[in-house]
Amino acid sequence: MGTSGSEFQGRAYVAPGARGKFQSIGANPGAGTDKFTLVLIGKAANGVCFNESSLRDDQRFYTISGGVSGYNQAKSILGSGELLQAIKFATFPSIEDNLAQGPQLIKFINICPNTKAFNDFTTLKTSQTHRISYPIPGPNGKKVRFFKNSTDKTIQIGNDQGILTSRRLEKIVFTISYIGNGASALLEIDAINLKVTLTGASDNSQSIVIKFADYPTIGEVVDQINSQVGYVATLFESPEFLVANLDHVEASESISVKAPTNVSIYADLFMEQNFIEGTGLGEVVLGTVRKPFAGSTMFKYLTQGGLTGTPVSTDLKDAITFSKKISGLYRNILSSTLSDKTYFKQVCFDMNSPETGSETVGGCGADGIIPIPQRQDEGRTLGTYWMTYGLESFCDFDINGVEQTFPGYYVSVIDNAISASNSPRISPTGKALNVLKSAEYISRDPAVRDACIRAGTLILDQKPSDNSWVIARSVTTERRDDLILNEKSSVATALTMVRELRVGFNAKFIGQSMVDDSSPVSGVRVPDVLNYIEGKLEYFVQQGYLVGSAALGVEAYKKNFSIQVEGDTWSFLDLEGNVTTPLNFIFYILSLKPLRGKA
Repeated sequence: MGTSGSEFQGRAYVAPGARGKFQSIGANPGAGTDKFTLVLIGKAANGVCFNESSLRDDQRFYTISGGVSGYNQAKSILGSGELLQAIKFATFPSIEDNLAQGPQLIKFINICPNTKAFNDFTTLKTSQTHRISYPIPGPNGKKVRFFKNSTDKTIQIGNDQGILTSRRLEKIVFTISYIGNGASALLEIDAINLKVTLTGASDNSQSIVIKFADYPTIGEVVDQINSQVGYVATLFESPEFLVANLDHVEASESISVKAPTNVSIYADLFMEQNFIEGTGLGEVVLGTVRKPFAGSTMFKYLTQGGLTGTPVSTDLKDAITFSKKISGLYRNILSSTLSDKTYFKQVCFDMNSPETGSETVGGCGADGIIPIPQRQDEGRTLGTYWMTYGLESFCDFDINGVEQTFPGYYVSVIDNAISASNSPRISPTGKALNVLKSAEYISRDPAVRDACIRAGTLILDQKPSDNSWVIARSVTTERRDDLILNEKSSVATALTMVRELRVGFNAKFIGQSMVDDSSPVSGVRVPDVLNYIEGKLEYFVQQGYLVGSAALGVEAYKKNFSIQVEGDTWSFLDLEGNVTTPLNFIFYILSLKPLRGKA
């Protein structure tokens, strides 16, 4: 798995941790909690681009649950494009009951640098606007429209799916009044201070300046106002409400707080922003002065921006590199470019190395344009046990219900989705697919069919019993004389076991001190480790990952393995087991003779 010999045994490692790999005995690699997760990388008309540097890593991709609700969520985000089509195939990969819901989780990465739709809307301050943008980049945002009713202080915002109307968006936070003998008392509120400027006062009352940095909450501001001679303030909102959310009052407005006037201080813009962003239809970038939106005469759309970007030649490779940060036992790229597939193979190699410990099975495929022999050559070029290659094109309905021909890399998506639907030991071979038909009928020529399978590629076949379309044989691109050694389900199962052992070792033993077997103090003893491994191997047997047979006189795993200790490095020798494999062939001879007898 990328590292072998003395280096794998610990001679070259610095960071503590358990490392695991598998080797074929004549063998195979693990997942864990990610064994029901599929990662997809491709283009979409809408959606955040993976290389948006202003976002955190976990905001540069999407995660949805499997099934209908997950697909509908993906459709609301992406709108259209090959990535959404792949999610459709992955969500409904098979018509068989135990596989029909697809992976439990689908994580998808968009490589198109889409831009957000936005528009600027006038405010109660002349010449100032607030900007509303749709949170999801792409043309879907141009469907969003906005309306403000200034009379009843309500906002309507929506798209082609419907309009949402707010309640009255008004918040009185506190009131303030000046009761001294000054001739005038003018109020000003900005982002820094609350000010009241007096003129002509002779009763010891003075102008006030309350800095929000010193008094960040409304409760503190009201207390400070009431502590001043000649001022009265009444709190209407929670004392913890932040003064940063207040609407501004500019000096040019000449707002007097001199009694008998009792001026209400509002946070209407705070209410408006919360409503807009709470709908999920808009993000608000405020102007310098916090003034509510001005009233509208008609709905106004987010007509600016909202474009689908075109990725450059290196974007897919960069997305593949980025995907190393995203966990999931299965992952696919949607590309017809061989250099992208070759790079994807290398990244999967790195992820499967003992040092990285992010076990994964990669999937890619052909575009359906190049000849079949050339596709077979591509499969051979990508030869490795952790990669599948979909060769055959097929027909099905696209996301709009129109029949289309889809390239082979979608077959690989379906293959991985079936594996992520249930258990890694479940082979996609022979499972009824949720597709219309093959576009090429490769399996009708036995010689071509067998050549494609021997090249380590995925093609379609029909079940004789019901004519449903199936994957003829789910194999990886590793080229061996005995194809049983690169059964995809066996590889995924082995990877799962490696992952679960490694995670268990790290959680239970790394950083613990070794103690003598007879010592009463806490620590790690050799029998503890041996018992732990035996327990995990028995668990793998119960999960169907390791298989034996009393009838055949074969045990699921070798029980007399040993442990070797060199300082801070522990190694296990002769840790062997029989990984489960699908049943692909049954040979028999049925000898018959005519009935003969005498009565």
